[in-house]
Amino acid sequence: KARKRAEQFENSILDLSLGLTSGLRAGQALPQALEVFSRRCEEPLKEEWMIVIREYRLGLELSEALQRMYNRIPCEDLQLLIVSIRLTSQSGGSMAEVLEKITWMIRGRTEFHQKLRALTAQGRFEALAMSLAPLVAFILLFFIKNDRMLPMIRTLIGWCAIGVMLTLEVIGYFVIR
Repeated sequence: KARKRAEQFENSILDLSLGLTSGLRAGQALPQALEVFSRRCEEPLKEEWMIVIREYRLGLELSEALQRMYNRIPCEDLQLLIVSIRLTSQSGGSMAEVLEKITWMIRGRTEFHQKLRALTAQGRFEALAMSLAPLVAFILLFFIKNDRMLPMIRTLIGWCAIGVMLTLEVIGYFVIR
C-alpha cells in the first residue's frame, strides 16, 4: 500500500508543478497557489498538501513544511521542486519561470521512465517465457510419451536431473531479468 501510494504521489508531481506555475502566473503568491491547487488535486497529493498548508499556517516556514513532506514521501522530482522553491525564494527571481523549467524537466524524466518501463517489459516477458519453456516441454512430452518420461519421476537420477534443471532455470531467469 505504501509503495502504491508513493507511486501515485510521484505520478502527480507533474500536475503539482503545472498547477503551481499556473497559480503563480495568475498573480498568486506561492502559499495561495499551494492552497488553491490542494483543493482541486486528488489523493494522496491532496492529503500531503493539506498537511503542508496546516503546518505553514501554524507558523512553520514553507520550505521546512515542504522538507517534512519530502521526509514522509521521498521522491526525486519533489526534492527537485522543493530545492528550486527554496533557492528562488532566498535569492529572488521569478518563481514562475523556475517552476516552468522544472515542469519541463519533470515531464522529460516522466516520459523517459515510461519508455524505459515499456522497453524492459519485453525483457521481463522473455525471461518468463524462457524459464517456463522447459516445464511446458516436460508436460507435453509426459502426455505424448508417458513411458519415456516416467523414469524422470520414478528414479533418483531423474529427480536429481529435475532439481538441477530447476536450479539452472531460476538462475537463468534472474540473469535474463
